[in-house]
Amino acid sequence: MATTLSVKNVEQFNKQDSSGPKIVKRKGSIASRRSSHSLGGSSVATGEERWRRLSRGYSVSLMGGSQRNRISTADTQKPTCKYENTYKMHPDEGHTFPQGQVEALIKAVLESSLEGARYSPRTCSIFTQRIAEELKQRMKDFQLPRYKFVAQVYLGSNQEQSVQMASRAVWDTSTDNFATYSYSNRSLFAVGTIHAVYFE
Repeated sequence: MATTLSVKNVEQFNKQDSSGPKIVKRKGSIASRRSSHSLGGSSVATGEERWRRLSRGYSVSLMGGSQRNRISTADTQKPTCKYENTYKMHPDEGHTFPQGQVEALIKAVLESSLEGARYSPRTCSIFTQRIAEELKQRMKDFQLPRYKFVAQVYLGSNQEQSVQMASRAVWDTSTDNFATYSYSNRSLFAVGTIHAVYFE
């Protein structure tokens, strides 16, 4: 049978607790908190006062823990920087995509990475990933602000077959462009492509 929590029930519970057998109390338990609040003063407090002290102690402890957690999480979060819009729709003069120089870059990277290499199905994926990462790192030397680059490398076995590749893109032809170069030796062929898209 469930009992409602009221001042009268709390007083009856306190009387039963003092007249009954001694209970071993755990540290931080409800009984120890109630006894510490009731016996802390010099005068004997009523049940209503005990209940107020008990409820106040719970609210302070709970609020204190939440505040500590809130402060700790606030200290670890970094402030976010908000930038104003520049409304720039086109790159500055002299900072457009240099197609000829990028083609020379792709040629140099493919020749230095694949010179004397033989095609192997197990290692071709590793070669393509490394070459693509090197192309993206080398593109940073051009220092083209607000440009996003996508590097793609295709590698296959050279068996005198015919291979045709095509790509499509929806972009602004006045600012966006691409560069590509094909390399081949007796064992393999490779096609490197870099797409450059201006971020408005």
